[in-house]
Amino acid sequence: MCYAIPGKVTEIKDKVITVDYFGEKRKAKNDFYELAPGDYVYAQGGLVIQKISEEEAIPILETWREYFFKLQETDLRLAHNPKTLYQTANSIRQKHLGNACCVHGIIEFSNYCRNNCLYCGIRKDNAKLKRYRMGVDEILAVAENAVNKLGFKAIVLQSGEDMWYDGDKLADITAKIRERCPALLVWSIGERDTGTYKRMYAAGARGVLLRFETADSQQYARLKPGQSIEGRVELIESLRDMGYLIFTGFLVGLPGQEEKDILGNIEMTNSLGAEMFSFGPFIPHPETPFADASPPSVELALTTIARARILYPEAKILVTTAMETIAGENGMKQGLLSGGNSLMINLTPQEYRALYEIYPGREIASAAPRNDRVGRGIASAAPRNDRVGREIASAAPRNDRVGREIASAAPRNDITGKINSVIELLKSIGRAPTDIGI
Repeated sequence: MCYAIPGKVTEIKDKVITVDYFGEKRKAKNDFYELAPGDYVYAQGGLVIQKISEEEAIPILETWREYFFKLQETDLRLAHNPKTLYQTANSIRQKHLGNACCVHGIIEFSNYCRNNCLYCGIRKDNAKLKRYRMGVDEILAVAENAVNKLGFKAIVLQSGEDMWYDGDKLADITAKIRERCPALLVWSIGERDTGTYKRMYAAGARGVLLRFETADSQQYARLKPGQSIEGRVELIESLRDMGYLIFTGFLVGLPGQEEKDILGNIEMTNSLGAEMFSFGPFIPHPETPFADASPPSVELALTTIARARILYPEAKILVTTAMETIAGENGMKQGLLSGGNSLMINLTPQEYRALYEIYPGREIASAAPRNDRVGRGIASAAPRNDRVGREIASAAPRNDRVGREIASAAPRNDITGKINSVIELLKSIGRAPTDIGI
């Protein structure tokens, strides 16, 4: 996104390059560009997504140079002398991955779905949901604005399993976005045939977000009628072998889920070769068979992130937007300080955003849930004025040059406000927008 730093290529070995960020070395895969040592690039998810000239790179790096090391100092201080499980996980994250943090933009382009998953608000049988479907040109316009005006370097395109978007449309959208937008393109469209995914890969897609939700085969069959965990895993493995970066994981707090299930789910996430771990808290939707179930506690969601970090120190772990629904405005920060090192910002056009209701009370422009049943009783579990937050609140300057340019990059709206709040959050806890690498 706008919070991003280019790096200098120092070494090339086949398709893998080494990128230098102020002395920190990260590796990235290069699929698209002719590169030589000394070139400057942006990378996301361990993939080179843009080559820029030295004339473009040097002013950006000069702007960041001093501030980068201040961020490092803040991050080191917060990770020092851990006492709790969350602090231990955060310390391990800092030791193995430094203060790198990637930010993806997500565009939810359709809420039609052919499936009837018992937990999901956009399930086929939810007759109360107003459906929407963005046209190809509309998707392209939102993606172009996200990358070329707002400065995002990674975009997730998500929908239900909407077969109106056939292989031709998906390949066409992929090719046009890749042509117009230097960004990592990740699709989250559920189960499609491998032929369709091959066409999308050939057109320039490089990431797939496809969670397995639960590793328990019986629970999977109950949650997702007509589907099997074996089929899901086979598809994920095929996509990984095809060359896609795999973003996968599970729902935390499903009815009947036990501690051993969560540990098994974490293990499966790793065994699938996940580039990004994604653990979303289960939030019951009133128009599903699980309407009367209870959401997990904030502690369970954070503990899952922390355990994954401790078990797999070099994992990239996403803090999902659902954390803000169960934990309020402090949810994203808590997730990052419990071992997470990646997050997403919702870029879906305002007129559609509330309609992509996979769960109720979804955060919109950092808003915490108001009066819905979900979240009552757990809102107070997230401290609003924790000592760590107070300690570093003044560590990041509010008016530094870094990030100021985005104020004029887009109209004043909730997305711009959300971007600004995320940037301030990342600064406050010492996270830098360098690529985490491969």
